[in-house]
Amino acid sequence: MSEALVIFKAINKESDKQTILQKVLANQETIYLRDKFDRNIALKPLSINSNMQLKCRPPEESMNTQEGDTFTATFNVGSERYLFETHPVVGENHVTLTVLNLFHLQRRRNYRYVLPTDYSAELVINYLNQVVCAYTCRLLDLSTEGCAVEISMAEANFKLDDLVQAEVFLGDREPILVQGMIKNIREKDDLHLVLGVEFNHMANASEGKIVASLTDLQREIYFRKKAA
Repeated sequence: MSEALVIFKAINKESDKQTILQKVLANQETIYLRDKFDRNIALKPLSINSNMQLKCRPPEESMNTQEGDTFTATFNVGSERYLFETHPVVGENHVTLTVLNLFHLQRRRNYRYVLPTDYSAELVINYLNQVVCAYTCRLLDLSTEGCAVEISMAEANFKLDDLVQAEVFLGDREPILVQGMIKNIREKDDLHLVLGVEFNHMANASEGKIVASLTDLQREIYFRKKAA
């Protein structure tokens, strides 16, 4: 069964943030930091102050950070999962994490994430019915179950149940290998078609990359809108 996608829900009320973080402290929940190299560092909370700063025990492994380095941190409270961004400050006896933004992560199956029109997102089809080809399509939406893409009628030569092997390109991330069947073809306008692709035989690594990439993308877009 395909992995569920992660949907962000921002926790905006300060009182709600404090309540959740107090539970983290009371339950001694482990906080996992992830840096840009996908390294995970486990920390245990010691205290929390009114400025949304968590003081944690230093990790067993060495932790070197540059000023301004951004980490994502995740933790569970019961069966619920949360994420926040932080710039860790490493002291001699503890690590301080300022909770910059807090999100409740909700997992949903069969959810397709609609890609922003101003975001670089493509599906490059490399094989059509096991024959080498090169079709570049604009990615409209994506899930671990499939995707919808837009392609020019002038270069489209597809029919229902065609087999495709392709790569998903999201921003500057590494491409994600996918394969599947064309299950829907419809006209968007006089010049373009929309193809619905249903993935099959997807490797676990590809599913994980789709979930991780879309989670990061949602976070990027949230902060972009917040800064605007």
